[in-house]
Amino acid sequence: MRALNQFTYFCRQIGLDENDGTRFLALPSPFDYQNNARLVVPNVPYEPQHDKFTDSLPALLLEYLEGETSSLVLFSSYWQMNQVAELVRKKMKGNKWGLLVQGEASRHAILERHRKNCKEGKVSILFGTGSFSEGLDLPGDQLTNLIITKIPFAVPTSPVEEAHSEYIESKGGNPFLQISVPEASKKLIQSAGRLLRKESDSGRVVVLDRRIVTRRYGKALLDSLPPFKRVIEY
Repeated sequence: MRALNQFTYFCRQIGLDENDGTRFLALPSPFDYQNNARLVVPNVPYEPQHDKFTDSLPALLLEYLEGETSSLVLFSSYWQMNQVAELVRKKMKGNKWGLLVQGEASRHAILERHRKNCKEGKVSILFGTGSFSEGLDLPGDQLTNLIITKIPFAVPTSPVEEAHSEYIESKGGNPFLQISVPEASKKLIQSAGRLLRKESDSGRVVVLDRRIVTRRYGKALLDSLPPFKRVIEY
């Protein structure tokens, strides 16, 4: 329910005044984030809006998939996921890694194949989009390496979203900071939440979007994530 560690966005969504006396409570997680998980932000050469970002992803992904047995890679679009999957498969020729891509079979079939691979000790890699960032439960050795290729910013497409943005602008506000960033924060937290499903789970989260450390809003997004041990590369 929180975005950027606050209930402000939630209040706006449901029409509450944050100062109307309503009380909110945020409870701590039982997970030992510091000892069981790392958040890695590599020194990626391109940010997502750069023309060469998608072309650079296969090599980056292979680097951060190497040595890992169970991985989930989250993309912001089907187009980018399929483009990268094709290039990764070309580079993986002769490699025994199992790459499972959302849309190539049913969600149930893909996840069952992934679980079977993990149970048999085979390297298994899932490629998915936004729907794989929520409601996906892969505890224990079914997921130890989570890679987020891009901060999940949504593009307002519905008339309601566009009207909301116009209303905020008419009041002197900033739709990007008041809508896009808080919504991205919620989605990013959901994405990161795929890694640890039980108190005994461990692994790492890799964020390939450098904007999380180079942009002013990035610090707020980074600080809203669970308190993983951070490794920021420069």
